[in-house]
Amino acid sequence: SSDLFYAKCDDVKDGTLVQIASSGPDSTEPSIMFSVIEAISLAKEEVLITTPYFIPGDSIMDALRIAALGGVKVKLLVPGKCDSRVVNAASKANYNPLLQAGVEIYLYNKGFVHAKTLVADGRLSVIGTANMDHRSFELNFEVNAIIYDESFSKKMRKVFAEDLKYATRLDPKDRKAHV
Repeated sequence: SSDLFYAKCDDVKDGTLVQIASSGPDSTEPSIMFSVIEAISLAKEEVLITTPYFIPGDSIMDALRIAALGGVKVKLLVPGKCDSRVVNAASKANYNPLLQAGVEIYLYNKGFVHAKTLVADGRLSVIGTANMDHRSFELNFEVNAIIYDESFSKKMRKVFAEDLKYATRLDPKDRKAHV
């Protein structure tokens, strides 16, 4: 049953529920990737993602595109310049399909963004060590905290909005900028 893996926000009456998702080469399931897909898929209004490395794979790409095409406001904050040219090129290869689906992509210009966060519908937040890439989902030992709390998510949304002040939004029509 999925209840064993993912709590329902409506089940939390008082206090804060924090769930830990961990994964690594010894994991039977890619729990962190599954939890990210679940958070994106269940969002009805908004998904805010900050990640320094964005090479998500087909499942996450599909979830983001489906959410955006379904009317969910999806915003992705990534470094303007990554510390690896290979990662930079691989990340950019994912931008066009997302932009075409309506995902807003922002390039952070004030240093290197190293936060790894997700906020869904201002109710659920994910913070942890996992990047949005295959290595974090399948190969590395990683741990994320999934926090079911509106007041905490509100603070996370404020941090995201503050970070956007130092970011440039990619123009979906300017293909040269992100190819």
